Amino acid sequence: MNHLGDRAPGTPIVPEVMSIDRNELRRQMRAQRRALTSSQRSEVGIGIARVISRLQLLRPGRRIGAYLAHAGEADLAATLTLAQRRHCRIYLPAITHRRSNRMEFVRFEPHSQLRRNLFGIAEPDVRRARRIAARELDLILVPLVAVDPWGTRLGNGAGFYDRRLHHLRADRHWRRPRLIGIAYEFQRVTRLTPQPWDVPLDAVITDRGCYPALRHEPTQRSS
Repeated sequence: MNHLGDRAPGTPIVPEVMSIDRNELRRQMRAQRRALTSSQRSEVGIGIARVISRLQLLRPGRRIGAYLAHAGEADLAATLTLAQRRHCRIYLPAITHRRSNRMEFVRFEPHSQLRRNLFGIAEPDVRRARRIAARELDLILVPLVAVDPWGTRLGNGAGFYDRRLHHLRADRHWRRPRLIGIAYEFQRVTRLTPQPWDVPLDAVITDRGCYPALRHEPTQRSS
């Protein structure tokens, strides 16, 4: 069993991509996601659920932030089903202020009413469901476009997660939920240039295992 405090063995990480423009990297990774069949996505999603289960992250009563996959993102459907069976409390992101790119985590249950936001992503109706502060969550499963061994995450570019989780970087005295990126193996890259607003992940989970983030920065990181 892999534990979050141990490096998990895995397949080689893809070549270094620091020289690639972030938007170009997003384009390449999204193209790879779109190339997957629905059967392949489902198989990866089931594998991710198995890894999460082995790590014992879905204990009863835990407050878990998750997401509904969109545009080929690694699917958490099997994980959410398992979490509900184990009596976890699930919260999904919902946009609350579009102009300022603000989101909050909202309670999700089997009977929750979902609606499509401006990006076409299904989310709970914030007018009907209970919200929770990010610091009150025990675990947040985060979507991504690419990630490096230090937990530097490349997102979709809108900054919703960075804004919602910024206090986790700015104030270490806050109660801090565990931040785990959910990815395909090909989304693991050698190194990304960190931005001032980035909130590093604690680990990344794919269908092949868990990869805890390195705690020490490399000697030199190019800009």
